[in-house]
Amino acid sequence: MTTAADRLHVLYDVNRRLAAFTDLDELLLYATRRTREVFAAEGCGLLLVERQRNEFYFPVASQTAASPASAARLSEIRFPADKGIAGWVLAHDETIFVEDTINDPRFYPGVDQKSQAATHSLLCAPLRSQAGNIGVIEVINPGSTSRGREDLELLETLAADIALAYEKAALYEQLRGEVISLRQASTIAGSGLVGVGLVCCLGTVLGHMAWALPLSELPTRPVLWVGAAAILAGSGLVAVARGWLRSTRF
Repeated sequence: MTTAADRLHVLYDVNRRLAAFTDLDELLLYATRRTREVFAAEGCGLLLVERQRNEFYFPVASQTAASPASAARLSEIRFPADKGIAGWVLAHDETIFVEDTINDPRFYPGVDQKSQAATHSLLCAPLRSQAGNIGVIEVINPGSTSRGREDLELLETLAADIALAYEKAALYEQLRGEVISLRQASTIAGSGLVGVGLVCCLGTVLGHMAWALPLSELPTRPVLWVGAAAILAGSGLVAVARGWLRSTRF
């Protein structure tokens, strides 16, 4: 069993590292690996809920080096969010330790069957967010010294930190996508305006020359100024889009 000082050190270290992640995959990989190490477990997985289908899915799982194939199979598994110990924890918003999963009526064996893993015992905590529970974190077959009440409290606190970091990284990723889309739209619109402006200007000049009119009268043509304005506006949009590219980290 870990001491109070050990638990505080772990929480400080994990919280500090989680705050630095903006990439969801890197965040989840670190969170599951570190949690597995803390509890000396055979594996650790995050199960997130897809609300539209009300299903659990594994975005990432950290297994021991002896079973890398299990992590790959877990990433393809989905099951109803009201099934299994994970479903019970999600619904009851409670952190639990199940010492004998095979004889627990809440246990859902479908995941083990598909992943070819063997879950004998399980620590499970809800991932709480401001909008409600977004999923659960499972510690599979934790070490014999990682099953006390203090360890449940440690997992619950870690789960809260992970959920908060996940929300932040998800928001960052959403904003990143919106900024990229806005850049692309600005670049396309700007390039289109420049093209329209060039066509207007060139057409005005060619038409003026075709009618053999004095060049001194060319500035009086309204279409020429419309084209010039379009070129300036389009160039400005393209410059703004390139400025965003240099000034942001996205």
